[in-house]
Amino acid sequence: MPRQNEATFLRGVLRNNEAAAQFCEMLFRISQTLDDLVDKDNPVADTTLIRTFWEALIELPANPFYRQHEPYLRPLMASALQDWRDSACLERSDSRHYKTLAFVLRDQLTSVVTQCAYLVGGYEWMNKVSLSVRDHFHEDGLDDYLSGLSPVPAVPAEEYDE
Repeated sequence: MPRQNEATFLRGVLRNNEAAAQFCEMLFRISQTLDDLVDKDNPVADTTLIRTFWEALIELPANPFYRQHEPYLRPLMASALQDWRDSACLERSDSRHYKTLAFVLRDQLTSVVTQCAYLVGGYEWMNKVSLSVRDHFHEDGLDDYLSGLSPVPAVPAEEYDE
């Protein structure tokens, strides 16, 4: 879930580039809805689902920051989505190792934010803010994550490919 100061934090690390911040915020909302639908841990209202599809299909592709940097951002988004998908499969395992790997893979959108910082401020700026980006978005520790996992039956990876 977003922290209360997330909007301010994003604008800071993205050098007040409003389109970049809005791109990241949309991406977070879309990913949270997907996560809620797959994990079934939070109900998703029809209005939220419709709004999420609107953002994914209409608003995000129209975002000026995304349009300018789409060849760079889309592969990063694809990688983050695949990592999240793998995480969703791995966290349902009985293996602590797989669950630990799921913890690492589950939120690669932080890498997208770090790369957005690069796009708005270059290499030096990215390096200046990258650790604070990771600290901000990875506030949960491994033990908290593992204890918060619901015991659910394993879902074969093939079910995510239908």
